[in-house]
Amino acid sequence: MADSGTSPRVTLKDGKLISPRIIDKVTGKIEHGALAAVHAIVLHQTGSSTAASSLSSYNQGKNGAHFLIDKDGTIYQTARIDRMCWHVGKIRSRCYALKSCDKAELKDINAILYKKGDSYVVRVTKLSDYESEKSYPDRFPTNADSLGIELVGALVRGGKGYEAVTEAQNSSLSWILSTLESTLKLTASDIYTHPQVSYKNATEAATASRN
Repeated sequence: MADSGTSPRVTLKDGKLISPRIIDKVTGKIEHGALAAVHAIVLHQTGSSTAASSLSSYNQGKNGAHFLIDKDGTIYQTARIDRMCWHVGKIRSRCYALKSCDKAELKDINAILYKKGDSYVVRVTKLSDYESEKSYPDRFPTNADSLGIELVGALVRGGKGYEAVTEAQNSSLSWILSTLESTLKLTASDIYTHPQVSYKNATEAATASRN
């Protein structure tokens, strides 16, 4: 279990955060090239009920994130923070979601979203490609400029929603977010849940909290 006492000193070496609170489970199998800059952090839930299941998936080379937080608050680093992970997927339009698009943007976005003959998958992909041409924070974060933090949590209610994040997980999440913000010069406005930026179940990480 993660130590709940005084926060230990954290150092950074070769993309790894060195701290008694972090267990090194880094695997190159989920790292996909250099991460040139980190502009944001995206919070996820695993969809599985145990950390062992997620770690096994990572070791098989499936999609993963940079950190994994178990239900008891244990923090695992699973990828280096200077390497890219595939954890975001297709991004939404930020200005469209916030109703802040200028007229030209809105015209372009509507042309993509409502193009006759294109399937939903094609439209979502084209919109993500369109958004990815923008610079952060005019767009949502992508795999190319964000870290991912996974919280162990299964899908419940017949697969319609995620179970609540535990108090121990939120305590560890608060600590790792503060550590990463300090290390990478990020702010609270650079923290997102997966459904905010991509097309995911709205309950994913909805109960994640820093309080």
